[in-house]
Amino acid sequence: MVYELEAQQHTDTAMSELTEINRGVAQDMAKLKELLYREFVQYRVGAYFGPLLRQVQALLPVELEDELEPHLSPEEFSDLLELDLLVKGRPRYREEAPEVWLAVETSAVIDRHDVERALRRAGYLRRAGYRAIPTVTGERATKGADQEAETHKVLMLLDGQAIFWEEALGEVLS
Repeated sequence: MVYELEAQQHTDTAMSELTEINRGVAQDMAKLKELLYREFVQYRVGAYFGPLLRQVQALLPVELEDELEPHLSPEEFSDLLELDLLVKGRPRYREEAPEVWLAVETSAVIDRHDVERALRRAGYLRRAGYRAIPTVTGERATKGADQEAETHKVLMLLDGQAIFWEEALGEVLS
């Protein structure tokens, strides 16, 4: 009986350790998926944003630091440097429209926080004189993210499909 109790305790301890290891592996896999998705969007920037923009060009905010930094506090500039991707181009099918910039946050599953970051960081770009559209891209979105994007006119690209494009473009061109 004592032996069975000790064996059960050993099994319980081993199961607890395995559960903890599994949790860590799952978290690592989720981070890896996020990183790979971000790299995939950057690599295929033309495929993702070409249907919306002509002469698509991808940049990182640091490439514009001389133009941006004078308009932002050190904290805001540091936050803007965390932007996943900056995309510029002229709206396709609107010949008269000027160049616009997409402040892109990428996430395999877009949530409300991704939308809020895109909004905040596009605001920094607008303050610096850029026609910036807050943009989120992912494979799918939470209901909260979808509602937030619609309310604040944030461009949402879900698995390549543009949602709220006209509203977001209209907001920046008005």
